[in-house]
Amino acid sequence: MTLKFFKSAVPVLVLVLMAGVTGCRHEQSVPQASSLETAENTPMASLDGFVWQSSAPQSKLDFLLGVECAMAMEAAIKQVAEERGGTVQLSRFANGWQIAFRDKARPDIVRQIDEFYTQNPEQKKRHVFDVIWTEMVRPAVEAQQKAEK
Repeated sequence: MTLKFFKSAVPVLVLVLMAGVTGCRHEQSVPQASSLETAENTPMASLDGFVWQSSAPQSKLDFLLGVECAMAMEAAIKQVAEERGGTVQLSRFANGWQIAFRDKARPDIVRQIDEFYTQNPEQKKRHVFDVIWTEMVRPAVEAQQKAEK
């Protein structure tokens, strides 16, 4: 497979995996914006705490598997580039994910996200990726950077 193929496949894979998460439908008890407004009414944009907590356990695991597959594609792109003498840097998210979750199984990550929304019910409108990045990945990266100093 070529590097060009990987570069075009990653965004498509991410969109397919994220949009195809089963069991992520819910009736929200808060007022919805007009359907003519921004992308907030798309399935991916509505992946907040309300959706997360009402999703089936397997759907949560499937979602994280999709994220991990996208990062595996990113790592494959990097590897192919390096084999050809080029360089590609992993995204900050992929690097951070490896730091934050290197020793955690998917069910443990699901529990961590579940616990965040349970302990912070006023933040259920926050997107799952925002919670993962802000509450889990970034603190782990910062802790590692401090430890390396």
